Amino acid sequence: MVHNLIEEPIIRVEQESGAQETMTLPQVYGALIADQIVHYTALRPHQVFAWHAFLVQVAAMGLEALEWNEPPGDDEIAWTEILRALTPDWSNDEPWSLVTPPDHPALLQAPVSKADLPQYKKEFKNEISTPDALDMLVTAKNHDLKGSRMTHSHPDDWLFALVSLQTQEGVMGSGKYGIARMNGGYGSRSYLALRPAEASVGAAFWRDLTIILEKRDILWDTAQTHGFATQQAIPLLWTESWSRGDQPLPLSRLHPLFVEMCRRIRLESRDGRLLAQTAGSKHARVAASHLNGNLGDPWTLVELSDPPKSLSITSEGFSYRRLSELIFGSDKRSYRLPLLAEPSEQERTSSAQLVATGIARGQGKTEGFHSQVVDIPPKAISLLAGARQGIAQRAQERVRRAGEAQGKCLRSSLIVLFQIQNGRNHLNFNDDLTKPWLDRFDHRVDQHFFAELWHSLEMDEEDASHEWDKTLADIARKTLAEASEAAPSLDERRIMAQARASNMLEGALYKHLSNLRPKKVAVEANDQPQ
Repeated sequence: MVHNLIEEPIIRVEQESGAQETMTLPQVYGALIADQIVHYTALRPHQVFAWHAFLVQVAAMGLEALEWNEPPGDDEIAWTEILRALTPDWSNDEPWSLVTPPDHPALLQAPVSKADLPQYKKEFKNEISTPDALDMLVTAKNHDLKGSRMTHSHPDDWLFALVSLQTQEGVMGSGKYGIARMNGGYGSRSYLALRPAEASVGAAFWRDLTIILEKRDILWDTAQTHGFATQQAIPLLWTESWSRGDQPLPLSRLHPLFVEMCRRIRLESRDGRLLAQTAGSKHARVAASHLNGNLGDPWTLVELSDPPKSLSITSEGFSYRRLSELIFGSDKRSYRLPLLAEPSEQERTSSAQLVATGIARGQGKTEGFHSQVVDIPPKAISLLAGARQGIAQRAQERVRRAGEAQGKCLRSSLIVLFQIQNGRNHLNFNDDLTKPWLDRFDHRVDQHFFAELWHSLEMDEEDASHEWDKTLADIARKTLAEASEAAPSLDERRIMAQARASNMLEGALYKHLSNLRPKKVAVEANDQPQ
């Protein structure tokens, strides 16, 4: 065996003191409880929540296996016992090691059955030499990450790539199936959770773990409706052998918090370096396609359609429009917040942050890693725990007015600006030149939307609407001014274009953002001129 995470320190972390240290997995758990970890040195942005969820799921199931009601603190020996409670049949910690013989489980790697062992080399013939090439991310043209660059990798690079691939990936061609916790093969696993304001890595871990332990009965009740196991549940899929033609594992054999493993992969150590060997399968690992990703995952938001389905992230990511719809619903859709996005009783009087993250996927590609953090003051956080209808209507109206400011005001002004500057005599309403500036408008609204929404809770409707329209108008004016300065043109033509575009914008704002208009003051009858 090579790289036993329970006994060998391979996970690089930066501590509060600034010291760099390499830890075992039990030491990582202890350091999280002691709130000593600032970040993991090798962890890439799109891997953060997959690793976080892995740690929480493993800890929760291990504590349950030992019938412990709370985490043991920073005791490394106790955390070792928790991990081994999930793998009692493997005294040498094979399921916690990166490399083992092919017929033994390895971390996130199912063993090859005895019958298939003679064909192992022939079947596992696809070789991957770097961890970033193994990772789920299709890197071509994708958010500044380049493939197969980690030629001098460390074992924890492989660890994080395994966790990312096995717990987040979707369908990527014949024999390459995806996880169960997503809506279809081209869906995505999303994460939506609250955390204390400015929470550290350890505080976020503690919060999610303790809430899952407190709400264990709710998780199990939900799990029964989906057909999960009631006893002798499998927590870690890689402890079961997996042959190419095996039928999917039924949910009736799995723990509700089971850690996924969607691909047949084996790591090998060759000349002191790790590499991966992969093979295909005829079926997905878990039989859950009929549930459309709605498996009761504590981080996954569910769209209340018929049938319900887990959220799939689009290339829009978590814009203010999308996130407002996810939190408050819309005229067309409603959603159920996941368990860990609901504030606990203790959190309803404190500031918090709502974290949304995930990778948008398409057929054979990804469409970007998306992440958004929304600060939530105490006055607003209590609304997430109860009826959200009142604030939902206000949020929906603000989204609508932002759309009008962008589409009916700014866009028309930009078209006029670019047409005149380019010397054209007619307007092209499909002008692509406007897109970067409309995107910039959206980005700026993103920066204001939720902060001003929460602030509006302290205002009456009329004043709140006036302030929001004023914010939108200011953003539109600033964006148009920047577009005017950026567009090259002759001075005379530039001045003409700027003047006409500015006049058009002001007229459109006055027309469509009605709350910008001066309030009409009622005149008493006895004040009428004689």
